[in-house]
Parts: sequence; structure tokens; C-alpha cells
Amino acid sequence: MFSFIRSSNASFAIDLGTNNTLVYQPHKGIILEEPTSIAFDSKRRSFFECGESSKRMVGKNPKNIEIMQPLSKGAISNLTVAKAYIKEVIARISRKNFLKPHIVVSVPSDLNVMERNAVIEAGREGGAKSVQLIKDPLAAALGSHHAVEKPQGVLVLDVGAGVSDISLLSLGGIVMSKSLRMAGNDIDEAIIEYFKASKRVLISPLDAERIKHELGNLFKEEEKVLNVSVKNLITRLPETFYVSSLDVHQAILPIADKIVRLTHSMLSELPPVFAQDIYDRGIVLTGGSSMLKGLDAYLSSKLEIAVNPVENPLHNIILGAGRVIEEERYGSLLGA
Repeated sequence: MFSFIRSSNASFAIDLGTNNTLVYQPHKGIILEEPTSIAFDSKRRSFFECGESSKRMVGKNPKNIEIMQPLSKGAISNLTVAKAYIKEVIARISRKNFLKPHIVVSVPSDLNVMERNAVIEAGREGGAKSVQLIKDPLAAALGSHHAVEKPQGVLVLDVGAGVSDISLLSLGGIVMSKSLRMAGNDIDEAIIEYFKASKRVLISPLDAERIKHELGNLFKEEEKVLNVSVKNLITRLPETFYVSSLDVHQAILPIADKIVRLTHSMLSELPPVFAQDIYDRGIVLTGGSSMLKGLDAYLSSKLEIAVNPVENPLHNIILGAGRVIEEERYGSLLGA
């Protein structure tokens, strides 16, 4: 089914994420990792920069330059922007390899037909010879070396930037899935809103993300502090503010509890034939936001089931999509 791609060096896997896009070349590994963003010039009515170069413009751009993200909360939010971004990524691949590439794109499991067709169309318009899709949960399971093609249940909880998705996999397909439009970006926003409401200071999105990484913890530990530059909402002046890890804990806990409820809902609806598989093996935890300190232990304590973080949560979706190209036996997962 996919042998025509394996016979060519011009084959790539693409993980199209809410915040980041990765490209994998068989037998070479990840060759591109960049923000999923693109700059639009309203005067010229054209897109002109994407990835890291456009991300660096955020907050510094004039009114006629808009920095756009084609995906929001796990789904394509603007088809025109998505097409422009994907076309640019494909164009870069084509320029480097002088051949029209065959590509496999990993996409969220709940994209509708129009959104899936938009990804395929954008790839073709961008110069790809062929475009095939694989759903994120299947790619994630493959990337962490789970036998998704076997008649056994694998439960994958993917906590990304824009969406938290939990899927039951078996026999190379998705048996059932649930999603929550709340994930890592919402944790950043929760931190901003908490300090805005309780401390009357405004924290930038970049600092909120740094606070999440450095102080975020779902279990209370000895207090840590981080000084950041903020805007005092009373004086309207900039100042240095000391952020406490105890406050951050309070800010992020409601998001974690919603992920707990999502997972509990899925566990309560598991078909009986899969229950033993899941309770024996536990839940596979992946996605960049799964790296929030204490999330695995917090979920396990609330749900009374093992929660097993993958070794490489930032990259296992793209590594799984790459395996589909490299290993012929996984070709049947495309479009599953």
C-alpha cells in the first residue's frame, strides 16, 4: 500500500500540532521543529513568514502584520491560514530535496471531513505528490512502541497544547475516544487569570509559560519563587513581581481536575472486553503538556489506575508517524 513511498527518498511525516509542527524524514529522524504560526501582511494581502521567524514577531508587529496560528484547541481554526502554512512547510521540503514529496500528516482524531480534506488539499497545492493522514492517538501509540495492531486495548491520553484527547485503540483503529478543549495553553491562561484576579498584576503569555514549566506542580512541595516582570493593574506601571509556587498550584489545579473527569468518563464507558487490558497495562500518557510536574501521579491517585508517561512526549507522535513510512506493516493505519 505504501511501498511506492518507501522506494523514494522524498517521503516525510508531519506532525501538525496546535503550537508546534515537526517533520520527520525516514532513517534521518526529525529534520524540522518549529512553531505552528505564520505572518500575514494585510497591506499586501499575503503570507510572508512562518515558524520561528513569525513567532519572534509576536508583540513587536505593526498593525498591518498579524501573527496567525492555523490550529486552535486541536482543530483547524482558519482553513485559509492552515493551507498557507502547510504549503510553506511542503515547499521547504521540496526545495531541500528537489522532488515532489509523499507525505503522511498526523492530525487530531476529531477533525471533521472538511478539515481533513483541507489538510490534504493544502499538501497537494504545496507540491506534495501524495498526502495521507494518520490520527494522533495511533501515531502516539506507535511512537511509544505499543502494539496497536493487535486485538488488545491500548488507552492513550494525549495532553497537548490545545486539546486533551483520550482514545481506546485496538486492531489498528480507534474504538472510542473523548476530547476536552482544554490543555497546556489553558494552563498558561489560568495562571494569567489567577494572578490578574488575586494579585492585580498582568503576566505576559511567555512568562506564564515559563512559570508553568518552572513552578507548576500538582502536588504541594516546599515553596519556590520566581521573579517576573509584570504590569501592576492598580498603578498601571511595570514592576518586578515574585511568583509563588503555592499560588501556581492553586491556579492549575482546576485544569488538572477537568482532565481527571475526562479520563474517568472514558474509563466508566470502556467496553467490558477491554477493561482487563486497560487495568492491567494502565493508561499511556503523552503530549507536551503531560510533562507538567506531578500530572501522572495526580491522575493515578484520583483514578486508582496506573498512568505511564511515555519517554519522549514531545516527539512520540512524529516518531510514530515516521514508523508508518518506514515499516510496511503499519500502512493499514493510514486514514484509520
